[in-house]
Amino acid sequence: MSESSFLSILLISFGILFVPFLSRLLRIPVAVGEILYGIAIGKSVLDLVEPSQWLSFLSTFGFLLLMFAAGLEVKLREINSLPLKSKFLYTLIPSLVFLLSFSIGKKLNFNAITCIAVGAISVGIVVSVLRERGLLSTHYGKTVFLVGTIGEVLSIALLTFLSLYYEHGLGFEFWLGVGKLILFLVVARIILIFLKSFVWWYPDKFKFFFEKNPSEIGVRISLAVMFALSFGASLINVEPIIGAFIAGTIFSTVFEETENIEEKLSGISFGFLIPIFFIYIGINFLMPHIDIHTLKLLAILVALSFAVKVIPSLLLVLENYSLRQALGAGTLLSAPLTLVVVTAELGVKMGLIDHHTESILILLAIVTGIGAPTLFNLLVGRENESSNS
Repeated sequence: MSESSFLSILLISFGILFVPFLSRLLRIPVAVGEILYGIAIGKSVLDLVEPSQWLSFLSTFGFLLLMFAAGLEVKLREINSLPLKSKFLYTLIPSLVFLLSFSIGKKLNFNAITCIAVGAISVGIVVSVLRERGLLSTHYGKTVFLVGTIGEVLSIALLTFLSLYYEHGLGFEFWLGVGKLILFLVVARIILIFLKSFVWWYPDKFKFFFEKNPSEIGVRISLAVMFALSFGASLINVEPIIGAFIAGTIFSTVFEETENIEEKLSGISFGFLIPIFFIYIGINFLMPHIDIHTLKLLAILVALSFAVKVIPSLLLVLENYSLRQALGAGTLLSAPLTLVVVTAELGVKMGLIDHHTESILILLAIVTGIGAPTLFNLLVGRENESSNS
């Protein structure tokens, strides 16, 4: 192994170890800190780490695990248990987010991928901030989480249909692709229900697998499901990361108790592979030429990203939340860090945006990832939760 490879390993290991402490000190999300660290050691600044095949593999593996973990966060059972009014409202809010994003984006001559990036919703930072503030177990925290969950599913669905549209157009091949995707979902669910039947017939054995087992069979099953559905997605011309997200969603739906699996996966995932993914994004990041046009575009994207989330979130006053809490929810939902990065990468793969636009979208993810939690903390205090806990 060359000296440059050893240096890359050393620098990335250093980042994985110390960035969480630095991020906490700077009061920014860890994922944002990892991207910034990657930018510092990558092409845009010090240029100390060269992209390599092994680093790309670990980054891709981390990417798949990130989307699988995001799917595990989708609790469809909790959504199904909501009253009809709440279901309608929680679905209406993210739907209005994308309606505004595409309507305003069209007037500003943004393409579809940029509109999705502006409207994207992800629960990664949402869960992190709510847990940190002790709000995740409250009625308000659960409401924000469930709105974010539905928004994340809608975001992934739009990305999936967009990739099919630009692959085949709106003709027979597109609808064939949609049919394949539906069949893919049905088959995946049948397979996992089949697995669940084994859990039902042999609960003691499977409980042992999913709790404590030297061979970690539960982790092996979850990873096998993730890779199988990612591969299946690629066979029908759908991005493998979408297959990983679907795998996580179906897995958490079929198997009621996924906490132990999530805990076991989080060690290697969030402790090693997912940080490599974010650091690698920063390493490959090329700082766009900063001029008035770039700053103006970035400012418009940031303002629009906040506006399209905050305005629909005002409907939460219908759930007896205060205006301040509704504003706080919309603000926190404006930090879809991971999905903006995912959207930017897919946009480049599909040839819809160039690397300059990709860099601006990553800057959008960084700015909103720092700004949204900060504004949320200013808007929503613990004392505001006493009436909703």
